[in-house]
Amino acid sequence: MQIITFLLILFTAGLLSCKNNQDKRPATALDTGRTFIDASLKGNFKDAQALLLNDAENTQLFEAFTQYYQKMSPEKKQHYQSASYQINKYADINDSTTIINYSNDYMNKPMEIKIIKRNKDWQIDFKYTYSGNLPIN
Repeated sequence: MQIITFLLILFTAGLLSCKNNQDKRPATALDTGRTFIDASLKGNFKDAQALLLNDAENTQLFEAFTQYYQKMSPEKKQHYQSASYQINKYADINDSTTIINYSNDYMNKPMEIKIIKRNKDWQIDFKYTYSGNLPIN
C-alpha cells in the first residue's frame, strides 16, 4: 500500500511540475521578446531555443548563432552576459505579429526580432533577424 501511495505522489508531483513549466512561458509578445533577448545575451540557449518558432530555417540559424557564441573568447562572452539592453521601438504589426527593435550596451547596434503568435503561444521568428522579412518604420 505504501508503494502505491508513493507512486501516486510521484505521479501527481510530475503532473504539477509539467503544469508549472507551461505556466512559465511568457504570456505576451513583449515578455517573450525580453526573455529571448536576455537568454541569448547570457548564453542560456536552452531557454532561448524554447521560445523559437519551430521551423527548419530558424533551427539552422539558431544553431549557427549558438556555435558562433560558444567560439567567442571568455572576455567577449562576459561582455555579452553583463550587458543590459533597451527596447528602442515596439511595434504591433497586427494581433499576431510584433517587432521589437533593441540594442545592448555592449554592441550599441540596433537589432530587430519578430515575435509571432502560433497556437496561442508567442514565438520568436529568428530568421527575421537575418532576413528582415517585414519592414518597420
